[in-house]
Amino acid sequence: MTGIATLPPEWYTDDAVLRRERAAIFAKNWTLFGPAHDVAAPGAWRAETVNGWPLVVVRGADGVLRGFHNVCRHRAAALFPPGAGSCNTIRCPYHGWTYDHAGHLLKTPNFGELPGFDPAKHGLFPVRVDLWRGLVFVAIDEAAPDLLSWLGSIPDLCRDFPTAPEMEYFDSFVVTGSANWKAYCDNTVEGYHLPFVHRRLTQAVEPGDVNIYALDDGKLVVFDVGYRNDGSSLRGARGIWFYRFPGFQTVIGERGFKAERIEPSGPGGLKSTSWAWYRDLPQSDRADAFAWAQAIVREDLGICEAVQANFAAGVYRTGFLSPKQETHVARFQALVREALEGEAERPAELRAAAR
Repeated sequence: MTGIATLPPEWYTDDAVLRRERAAIFAKNWTLFGPAHDVAAPGAWRAETVNGWPLVVVRGADGVLRGFHNVCRHRAAALFPPGAGSCNTIRCPYHGWTYDHAGHLLKTPNFGELPGFDPAKHGLFPVRVDLWRGLVFVAIDEAAPDLLSWLGSIPDLCRDFPTAPEMEYFDSFVVTGSANWKAYCDNTVEGYHLPFVHRRLTQAVEPGDVNIYALDDGKLVVFDVGYRNDGSSLRGARGIWFYRFPGFQTVIGERGFKAERIEPSGPGGLKSTSWAWYRDLPQSDRADAFAWAQAIVREDLGICEAVQANFAAGVYRTGFLSPKQETHVARFQALVREALEGEAERPAELRAAAR
């Protein structure tokens, strides 16, 4: 038998592989953090763990948006609890070390005199942060490209569709499950499974009016679709779904916009966080569209959990990808291979720093 073989199942179950992926893939790419309206006012902050890194984004009194690792420089306490709020300064709840909104160390209460200690060298660990169309993105690695370059074809792709700034925010939801992030993304970039896994979605898509293509060297996979039935009433006549490697996915239509962050919660665990905006829909239809979006994620994750269980069982060793239906899966898996091969070539001290 000839063809493109799948990734080894151990790549979906091994904690050592995930540690390499965090350094080689997730640290080097931008990650969706959340809606910009969460941190719109001076002093507003939002904290959560993303791809294993505890992070906080703060809007300074000067209006500048900044990101930091949610780690005090004293003894590594979390500066903020998960969630959102507002602050005049950043004060560690453990020993009271205090920082300004730019991350500079201001106070070390009752610390005493330590020869050679320079407060200017003990500010918070920065994280890159930027905005696109009402969404906040963060990047861990300083060597990552600027956000606009990383987005590539996405701004042009979305030019004719409304996104967050043109719609009304509705709500967010989180779906977690027992599947490796790659199993979920393998599923995300192919339409092969749609008639078998997504009954309502299949009925809502116009037959023969689904065009799946890749851009930006395969890092961006786009589904250009026409809708019918309740798909048309909730989403409009046309829409796009896109996935940007490694963990940014959206569903965009004339009446709705959903942005999703895909991230590992362990070698056999996944967390999907989605935010939704709507326009020109009554409240009941917005609630229906929102529930439908959750159902689609749960359907995808459900089938991926069954795949993950069989990876862990040890019977399945390899499969072959369809040259008709799964070319984008092949490219996704090639991107993972290329990233990990590149990571193996980096000096050990740089690999450790990225983690």
